[in-house]
Amino acid sequence: MVRHYYLSNSLWELELIERQLERSGLSPAQIHVLSQKPSLAARFRLLPLSEFWLYDLPHYLWRGLALGLLLAIAVLIGVAYAGWPEAIGSWLPFGMLALMVLGFCTWEGGLIGLQSPHHALGRFHKDIERGQHLLLIDVEPQQVAALLSIMAQHPMLSEQGTSEGAWPTTVRIQHWWVKRRRSD
Repeated sequence: MVRHYYLSNSLWELELIERQLERSGLSPAQIHVLSQKPSLAARFRLLPLSEFWLYDLPHYLWRGLALGLLLAIAVLIGVAYAGWPEAIGSWLPFGMLALMVLGFCTWEGGLIGLQSPHHALGRFHKDIERGQHLLLIDVEPQQVAALLSIMAQHPMLSEQGTSEGAWPTTVRIQHWWVKRRRSD
């Protein structure tokens, strides 16, 4: 999926766009709004962006994991080169040390990610602080034409580009959850 970004000053217009997109076949789970006023956006029945995606946790977890793997391998190579396992007769303590290094780096990466704004959303921080609302729409290739025709009807929107979108499985799970919550 590809994620399209649009900035708007009007939540009313975003609600109208969401209804048009849903009529054209998009799921509500494909349409999210990031706003400085999430409770006001909820009154317009706009789905807010999950708190999980405001921070860069997954990105930094993967970076911490990659660094941890490199350091763990370096520890094992250094220990093998020094001949310490033969001296004590076991690889177990050094394997545990390598696992601890891996775990620590992954954990530290997660902590850094919880303190960092999402790498794809950081560029919109100033616009959101100024009161604008960010519309994020995840579309599959066959839905792009419908998206572009609807967006052409709204000249007040400011197109902000695209990035890699959500995984289709994630969208299906969110769709099930939204449908369940709206039926209650």
